[in-house]
Order: sequence, then C-alpha cells, then structure tokens
Amino acid sequence: MQTQLHILSKIAAALLLCGLAVHASAAGTVVINTYGPGDDVSGWASQLGQGQNLAVAFDIGSATTVQSLLTSIDGVGGITVGIMTRQGAVPTGNSWLYSTHLTDPWANTALTPTGWTLAAGSYWLVTQADTGFAGQWQSGTDTPSAAWAFSSGGSWQAVNTGFTGAPATRITVTSAVPEPSTYGLMGLGLVAVAARLRRNRQQG
Repeated sequence: MQTQLHILSKIAAALLLCGLAVHASAAGTVVINTYGPGDDVSGWASQLGQGQNLAVAFDIGSATTVQSLLTSIDGVGGITVGIMTRQGAVPTGNSWLYSTHLTDPWANTALTPTGWTLAAGSYWLVTQADTGFAGQWQSGTDTPSAAWAFSSGGSWQAVNTGFTGAPATRITVTSAVPEPSTYGLMGLGLVAVAARLRRNRQQG
C-alpha cells in the first residue's frame, strides 16, 4: 500500500511540475504585423542604400523578450537591423538597444535574436544600410497600418501619406499565456496531491 502511495505521489508531483513548466514556457504573441493578407508584400517598395534608413514603430504592453523578427528586406551588401526607444514621431540619435548585422538579406527570413528583452513602452524597429548596400524593404499593403519614418542623409522624416503602407514586418514576443491543456496538467497534479494529503491525514 505504501509503495502505491509513493508512486501516486510521484505521479502527482510530475503532473504538477509539467503543468508549471508549460505555464512558464512562453507562447508567441505578435505585437506588430504590417504584412498584407497571407503575408503579402505587394505594396510600395522603399529603396535602401547608402545613408538611407527606415524605422517602424511598435508598442510593448508588458515586459517581454523578442522571439522573432520577420521583414521583407531584400538586398546585396550589409544592413543593421535593431531596436531603439521611441520618444517622438521619428527616431532620435543613434542609440541601439539591440541590433544585429545582416549580409545579403533575403526577404521574409525570420531572425531569432537571443536576449532581446524589452520593458513595457514604445519602440522603433530600425534598419541602417551599410555603404554600398543596394536593396529594398517592401510594404505589405498600400494602406498605412503603422507609424513609420525614413531618413536620407541623416535627416529623419515621418511618413503619413494616405497611400503608402509601412514596410512589412512582424515582431513576435514571448508571453506566458497558458493554454487549456496547461491548466489540465496543473489541475490533475493538484487533485492528486490533495488526495495524497487527505489519505495521509486519514491514516494518521
């Protein structure tokens, strides 16, 4: 009997730990998606070259970690992609919170950065072309779907035309929103633990 109770307690603990582990693991939440339907990029294309930069605004509701970045940037040469704090209608200064350098980027290639943690707030996803880079960052639609800006020669300008959509990007962050199956595992574990405790009291 004691052996059965011991096995039961192990199973209960395992179920509870599994539920907690799944709860702690983060599911992806999209915080901005300026692609068209079906990840379409049939809109206007912004040329990127020496001294030309683009920035797309996005907001974070609570502290999180960037899980993946998807853009329609395509070109030959090097380009820096990263995140800056947003405090106005255009980026100010050149202070990267996080950045990564890409060589000959292919459109719609997902980046999976490591350790890009962000507090709740407003940010820019910024691209900065190297000398000699030639390419484009195509928009998903011709309908504006996010605030964005461009610079040429170091001077940023907000884009607010009624026919130009923001460059296509999708930013996915981690979020600890458990699925129903997670609650099921945790519930089973708690029930089994409670049963074990009740049995122990009865035997005592």
